[in-house]
Amino acid sequence: MQKTILSIIVLLLAIPTGLFLKNLTKDEKPIYKKYFPPLLLILAILSAIFYTLNIKIALTLTFLFIVVLVWNIND
Repeated sequence: MQKTILSIIVLLLAIPTGLFLKNLTKDEKPIYKKYFPPLLLILAILSAIFYTLNIKIALTLTFLFIVVLVWNIND
């Protein structure tokens, strides 16, 4: 039960992390914007696969997916 709550809290921290990185890397955003849509697809598929194999890797991939998704949202 405690691991689940901790996992949810860590995943919720991905949103402020993505917003922070979005503000921090405003100059680089046009350069890397073309790489992140394929990366989002890959992260989503890998995360879904690893939820059945290894939950730690799946949560890490989900965290990365949320960070990239929030970072990639248009202003």
